[in-house]
Amino acid sequence: MKTIIGFILLFSGGLSAINPEVAWQWEIGWKVKDAEPSDAYLLYTRVVGIVLSIIGLILIFSW
Repeated sequence: MKTIIGFILLFSGGLSAINPEVAWQWEIGWKVKDAEPSDAYLLYTRVVGIVLSIIGLILIFSW
C-alpha cells in the first residue's frame, strides 16, 4: 500500500514541480474565469511538488 501511495505522490509532485501551471489549472483554474496564477503561487506549487516527490520516493524505497 505504501508503494501505491508513493507512486501517486511521485506522479503528482513531479507534475507540480515540472509544470506548476497545469497543477494550478487542475486545482484552482477551473473554478475561475480568465485568471492567472501569481509568481509566488507558482513557486509555492513547485516547492511543494518537489517535497511530495521526495516523500513519494521515500515511501517507494522504504521497507
